[in-house]
Amino acid sequence: MIDDWGSAYDVHALSYRVDPPEVVLAALADDWSEMSEHLERWQPDGVRRDLSYVAARHAYLIAGTWHQVGNRRQANRWWLTARELADQSGSDLLSGRTREWEANQRVMDRQENPAELLALNEKALQLLGNQPTGDLMAAFGTKADLLALMGRHDEALVAIRQAEDVFERIPATAPSREHSLLYEQSFVYAVLGDEKNATEAQHALRRIRRPEEYVSFQVRLYGALLRAPSDPQEAASQAVRILNEVPAERRVLRVRVAGRRVLDAIPAKAQNLPPVQELRNLTSAA
Repeated sequence: MIDDWGSAYDVHALSYRVDPPEVVLAALADDWSEMSEHLERWQPDGVRRDLSYVAARHAYLIAGTWHQVGNRRQANRWWLTARELADQSGSDLLSGRTREWEANQRVMDRQENPAELLALNEKALQLLGNQPTGDLMAAFGTKADLLALMGRHDEALVAIRQAEDVFERIPATAPSREHSLLYEQSFVYAVLGDEKNATEAQHALRRIRRPEEYVSFQVRLYGALLRAPSDPQEAASQAVRILNEVPAERRVLRVRVAGRRVLDAIPAKAQNLPPVQELRNLTSAA
């Protein structure tokens, strides 16, 4: 059963990338209801560790999905559960990955404190160690994202280059999580105004991800983010077109926040333009 739940994680993770949150939660709930019965019982140490490992991965997907529908109370409960289970698994790598992914998902909420998330991500970096892995690369990418949002652009540039360095050193036989690097490059370089690197990352990610995935909409919006300071009317119009392509039931938090970041980058003197006002309406809940 533990192996079956472990395999189910990949199915749920794919669903998280494309399906409405209600669909994702329903499928996760089915597996969790089975796992929870065994989590509540005494288990031999080896079984407890293995069960905690697969349960932690399900828990952080549940947390992320609640986060995407704006239910912070439920999301916070599940983030804590995911961390506790990851720590019980005895795997520092899973404990680090769980915290990195939490910071990466929570940064999409404009009510979060980036400094608090940066501390959480630093804990992830400590747990992940120095070996070049996709998880370590992702943690440096999330650090760059957070620093960019905090206006610490020089440090953000250092962090994204650390992520790139780790990526180059990941063994060919190991999962690289290249998509995570490309995503962070697409955003961080856009914030830094590096059009060449941002555009290259955006195009590369769109080649390896299906167009209906949430991340594909996000990086297209980061293309509009690049244009916002110099051509606010076109940037806002582009963002509006992209957001209107997303069905209402799939307009999750991370898509709306990507649109909001375009709005935030538009100069004050252009805030009253009609497409800017329309973009503001579409992202008002972000």
